[in-house]
Amino acid sequence: MFSHNRRNLEGFSSNQRNPYIIGRPITESELFFGRNTLFQFIVDNLVQGAQVILLHGQRRIGKSSVLAQIPNFVDLEGFEFVPLSLEGDSQKPLAEVLHELARDSLEHFDLMGQVALPSIAALKHEPKLFADRFLPDLRKALKTQNLVLLLDEFDAMADYDSDAAPGHLFPYLQAAVYEHKELFIIPVVGRQLHELPMLLGLFREAPNQEVGFLDNRSAEQLITQPARGLLEYTPDTIAAILELSAGHPYFTQLICFALFAQAREDDRWKITRADVHRVVDNGQGTGRGRAIELGEGGITWFWDGLPLAERVVFSAAAEIPELKLAKLGEAATLQDEYLALQFTEAEPLELLVDCGVVLTETLRQAELNLFEWKFLQPVPMRTTRSGTSIPPRIAAYRVTIELVRRWLVRKHSIRREIWQLEHLNPEAHQLYETVKVMRQSATTVNVLSGLSRVLNANPNHFGALFELAESLTELRQFSQALKHYDRAYQVDPIRAKDGYLQALHNYGEELREEGHLENAIDVLEKALEIEPDNEEIEELLEKVHKEQQYSEYLTPISIDVRTNGNGKYPSSKEPKPEEDDLVKLQQEFQQLWDQVSGEAPREVKDQALERLSEVGEVFTTKKLNLATMAYVKQWFLKRLPPSLASAVSRFVEEVVDTAIEKKDD
Repeated sequence: MFSHNRRNLEGFSSNQRNPYIIGRPITESELFFGRNTLFQFIVDNLVQGAQVILLHGQRRIGKSSVLAQIPNFVDLEGFEFVPLSLEGDSQKPLAEVLHELARDSLEHFDLMGQVALPSIAALKHEPKLFADRFLPDLRKALKTQNLVLLLDEFDAMADYDSDAAPGHLFPYLQAAVYEHKELFIIPVVGRQLHELPMLLGLFREAPNQEVGFLDNRSAEQLITQPARGLLEYTPDTIAAILELSAGHPYFTQLICFALFAQAREDDRWKITRADVHRVVDNGQGTGRGRAIELGEGGITWFWDGLPLAERVVFSAAAEIPELKLAKLGEAATLQDEYLALQFTEAEPLELLVDCGVVLTETLRQAELNLFEWKFLQPVPMRTTRSGTSIPPRIAAYRVTIELVRRWLVRKHSIRREIWQLEHLNPEAHQLYETVKVMRQSATTVNVLSGLSRVLNANPNHFGALFELAESLTELRQFSQALKHYDRAYQVDPIRAKDGYLQALHNYGEELREEGHLENAIDVLEKALEIEPDNEEIEELLEKVHKEQQYSEYLTPISIDVRTNGNGKYPSSKEPKPEEDDLVKLQQEFQQLWDQVSGEAPREVKDQALERLSEVGEVFTTKKLNLATMAYVKQWFLKRLPPSLASAVSRFVEEVVDTAIEKKDD
């Protein structure tokens, strides 16, 4: 069933081209390794009459190479394989797609002019010409019983509009294989199959197989055979490469391509572990080596294949080992470094929380998807010398491809990547853009409401988070602003710092004016944790501490008039009823209330009466808080006309003097 081509690459000289392939599918059978199980799967299903066989896998895993090698490694009598690609066809009309498939088939077999090529116009009028006439004619010209269409980039057709080819191609092919038992198709998709419900719905009974990583033997062949007789790899060197690539064919080729280029420049053909690390990160752990530079486009393509939420969680998972490695320093052993690459299931999500991210169900599911899709993998159990397996105390995981992890740390740091979460909810982002324009005119209640709606819809819209914190500060709603600044500072400390410090300072000042000295100290000390040498905040904190020194005088003072136990005043202290201090103060308070109500400017009248009511509480509680009195007095002196402020000030002083006199008695 299989045809194995001999590989003979001896005789390479230093001026020959690099034998490793990183920029295109591998069409040369002598440079292709492994996948025997996959090819046998295809053979078995074709023999059993499965007319549709679905192949799927990660980007850059080698799906196109597998498709190109099927004619070389699947040797079945009566079957002819037609390699075709649907790349770039997602928005083309069905007739044009079918015409191009027919044209490419004839060009591949050099049959142009020998088999009639249906025109676009003819296919537009009658699409069935492709399956009913062209394919039988092609089969006859090839003198074969069965045709197998190898369809690369098949999932590109999943994103369709109703007038373009994808709206018709899937059901067209379904009908074609149903009506023509001699027609087979092997589509290759670069997504998870559950992401393609239309495809699965039409071909629900089709067998499918994942194109996965290479096994160790095949990966070792991929490393050693292309440059056999020229490069010398030791077992330790091969292990070092696989530690970085995990047997992923593209990344294995990428490292080997860089190693070959380096060896050719140095004219040193024995590859060591140190050479492997040098081409990956220049031997400095920077992720800036030749291999990553050469593979930038390919790695980016690999990365772009992930949905947004998965990319964010993937970046977090990549960063966890980096933080651990940084703590280890230069004294770390290889075992230390190996353990540092591991993390628990919770750690990537915990890092996101530390960065100010609210964990949503989408993000939790994204981590599970990364496990399922094998971007993250469990760390295998350790085996002792006696062969006993020791499971870890806590399930541990790691980024499957270490080379990708290093690239992620360099190109997609978690601090940068979390901002992409703004786009998880397009409707919320559109609302944010609208509110942002509104705020340019004025910060209003509608602006606050709009920003709150954005965050309710997407709690990780950090633009809205910053805008809301700034807007609340402008409106002097400091306690609410600080709740948002706390998280904004986690998201981006540099961007949030100035606004955060200003809000803390202003809130500390407000608390001081209101007499809440302990709270003011807490707020200002928090500000100094952010910027220890902030002179303005230090000066304000010093004032608050000085005021706190008199706190013994600021505790509530009872102003109850004492009796001798039977409801009578002691004879030496007994006043006449008309001289009762409380009655007198209450009368003066009512007069002052009327005065403030009549004379206070309209724009501050309500606030003035509210402050004055705080003074009036002394008559209901029979206790006096001097801090409240001081705050009210200062408030009136700052905001009301002098005559009115003086009247309030005199009354407050009279209340305080009376209370202190009672306390001394």
